[in-house]
Parts: sequence; C-alpha cells; structure tokens
Amino acid sequence: MLYPRRLAVLVPNWVGDVAMATPALRALRRCWPDASITHIGPAVALQTLTGAGLSDERIEDRSRQKPRLANLHATAAELRRRRCELAVLLPNSMRSALLCRLAGISRLVGYDRDGRGFLLADGLSPLRGRNGRFVPVRMIDYYLELVRALGADSEDTTMRLAVMDEDEAAAVTVLDRAGFNPRRPLVMLNPGAAFGTSKMWPTERYAGAADALVESRDAQIVIHAAPSEQPVAAEVAEAMNHRPMLNFARRQGSIGLLKALCARCDVVITNDTGARHVAAAMGAGVVTVFGSTDPAWARIDYDRERILRADVPCSPCQKPICPLPAGPHYHQCMSEVTVEQVVSAAEELLTAATGRTGR
Repeated sequence: MLYPRRLAVLVPNWVGDVAMATPALRALRRCWPDASITHIGPAVALQTLTGAGLSDERIEDRSRQKPRLANLHATAAELRRRRCELAVLLPNSMRSALLCRLAGISRLVGYDRDGRGFLLADGLSPLRGRNGRFVPVRMIDYYLELVRALGADSEDTTMRLAVMDEDEAAAVTVLDRAGFNPRRPLVMLNPGAAFGTSKMWPTERYAGAADALVESRDAQIVIHAAPSEQPVAAEVAEAMNHRPMLNFARRQGSIGLLKALCARCDVVITNDTGARHVAAAMGAGVVTVFGSTDPAWARIDYDRERILRADVPCSPCQKPICPLPAGPHYHQCMSEVTVEQVVSAAEELLTAATGRTGR
C-alpha cells in the first residue's frame, strides 16, 4: 500500500481496551514514524494515552453524547480538516465507520462487524465458531491482527502507558498529605465496574481483604473510584475496621492520577475493569476477581497478575446484571470467591515485591 502521510486511528472507548490496544498503536507508530497520526476517541480514552507519544494530534469524539447527530457531524468536520488518507478503526461500531466517511476518508480498515462491511476498504472477518458466535480472542491480539493487515507487524504484546510530570507531582502530593510511608506496602482496591454489578466482588469482601492486609502486612489502603463508583467506594470504607489511608469516595481523581498511583502500588485488587489494565501497564501487582465476563477476551499474560474465578456453570454469562433470581445461586460467580483466596494472592505478590524493592 501507499505510505500514508496522514493517518487517523479511532481508539477504543473503554480504558481497559485502550490499554490493550497500546501494542497495536506502538506498531503503527513504528511502521510509519514520519506520518502524522491523529487519535480520535472519548476524552477518557485520550487521557489514558496521554504522554505515550503514539500520536501527533488528538480529537475528542463526542458523537456518543447528545445531541448525537450534531456531535457526529462536528467531530467529522474537525477530522476532515486533517485530510487523512487512511483510518484504522479499532472500535467495532458502525458509528466509527460513519464518522470517518463523513470526514472524507476513503480508505477505512477495520473488522467487518455491526453491518459496516460495505464501508470498509479492508474488512477483516473476526473468528466465529460453528454456532456462528464470535470465538474469544484476547483483545491485544485482536487489535494487533488488524494493524498487521497494514504491514505494522509486532511481536511486542506488552501494555504500556505513560505518566505526565504533573500527574506524578499530583500523586506525590496526595500521598504525602495522606501520610504515606514508602517503607510500608501500598495496596489499592478498585471495587467498582462501569459494565455493571455482575462484575463486582462484594464490597464487604473488599473490606475484609483490606483489613487482613493491614493486620498482616501493615498495608496502606487506597480505595479508588471513578465518579460514578464513589458510592461503592464509600460502602467499602464503611465496612472496614481500619480506616483507609486514601479514599476516592470523597475526592475527585483522574486517569492521569490513577496511572501515577498505580505505578507506586505494590498490589491492586480489582474487578475486571479498566483499573486492572492500567495497573498492569504501570507494573503493579494485580489480583483480579472475574465473574460474569470471559477472561479469554481480556487475557493479558502478565506475570504479576493473579486471576481468581469461581468455576460455576452459568459463568461467563457476559451480562451486566446477574440474571438469576434471588437465592443461593444468585451472583455465585462472585460470591464463591473468598476473602482468603484474595488475601493469599495479594500476599504472594507482596512477598515478591518485597524481594524486588527491599521493603
């Protein structure tokens, strides 16, 4: 294919998917180091990539916000001014393809999904089983396969994110004011999940695991929460016997601050949500509790992650809310993961971290 001088990349919408897309984004940057690359995506996705050096320009995509049609045309008009010759669509949506067509980009590369195949110059077919359903493929490989079709090959599948100086300074200030002691372990809890409650390990169990680590390891606890998850963080703090060092139920955070804090954490205990991927990309130890979702899609092959999952017949259902009626089987994919299992996994990671850092 011709060397593109101006390239548009529509990045994924969710923070975790953005992190899993970083190997593909690095491959594009290496393949065309002199091209002008513009990333288009929601504000939170662009903030996740801030500082990584993978784009020359960024455009916030507001087309999912009301009024959607007006915002779609406004975003397309801004993209049109970049005069891009090629667009790589990492999201699977029809909306992402329409946006690029409205921006006057003639060559679109993406997966043939959501009925958008007729808009694609290069459409890849995702794997399907005999039943017609999509075969689970880890998203890191899913995105890499797409850019390989353009010649941007890479064997590097490591997720990497960067921290801006101002976010590092903010993290230092927040921790100092909270009384952080660098000689004691720093453990973050991430009890929320934007996907839905089916992904959420019970708040009282997060509290129990935190208390156990305070008592056994003198751990300093940070409860992280996105703005919509603050009530969940408050429930965890209320259920704890020991006061957390830092609780985002009562303060505003940001993706930049989350990255900076994760880079300092020894362990992050989390549901299968964006903070899990951020923590892994920043090098923290990670304990992930899986419930309704299939780990095959979100596999990251990270040697400092411990995955806990109950083997129950209804999981993975991929539903945001448990569909079973109240009773002994309700949300059993999460209720059968014990505090002791999570604490044991965290202890293992903390012991390894002690050996590395000398704490």
